[in-house]
Amino acid sequence: MSASASPVADSTGQTAPAGAPLGRVSTVEATVAVLRSRILGADIAAGASIPEEQTAAELGVSRHSLRAAMRRLVEEGLLRHEPHRGVRVPVLDRADIEDVYRMRRVLELEATRTVAGAGIVPVEAVAAVAALEALTRGAGWDEVVLQDLRFHRAVIDAAGSPRLARAYRATQSEVAYCLTQLRPHYDRPAQVAAEHRELLEPVASSDPEAACRLLIEHLLEAEQNLLGALPGGGDGSPPPN
Repeated sequence: MSASASPVADSTGQTAPAGAPLGRVSTVEATVAVLRSRILGADIAAGASIPEEQTAAELGVSRHSLRAAMRRLVEEGLLRHEPHRGVRVPVLDRADIEDVYRMRRVLELEATRTVAGAGIVPVEAVAAVAALEALTRGAGWDEVVLQDLRFHRAVIDAAGSPRLARAYRATQSEVAYCLTQLRPHYDRPAQVAAEHRELLEPVASSDPEAACRLLIEHLLEAEQNLLGALPGGGDGSPPPN
């Protein structure tokens, strides 16, 4: 498969070109998109290595381009370079999950407080909820994750801080990787839609305190579900503020 052979939309909303010449989208960018999509879609399992020669041949790219793409994904947190073991898809542990959700609380609470205080209801967040509500029970989990990320990105963007938005996008792939592992806890897209519609209610009524309280509960539930899925389970203790 060539890195540019087909469109690839991953759970972060980024898309590789469909049959477009790689001069328009670089070989490295196309390779990043393909590998990111495979990792977030669990086509490459947690803990799996990325064999350099085999993967480069499969994607029809040079090993130099593949290494550059893998470096990008290491920076995103979707791959890890381990001495003497090569590059692997991370297996998340307690420290990883707690750190991702600590960052989410720092960024999303500030954005939510700002947006709710101004009574701004982000159009893209409303659209994301509508898209979730339109999904059938048999919809792919990647579609749910795509709209979930769209919702939270919209709140971040509505805060009007370019630096806050950049910081959030730097963590977006790791957030998506966490979300892809939450499927066993949500058997219906409507359940996810209802949670996110509830998050919008205090925003619309300009109640930042209630909006932040609901967001903390929302993020804590997701974090505890992830921790509980770890070998040995989570201990149920709340994360630090």
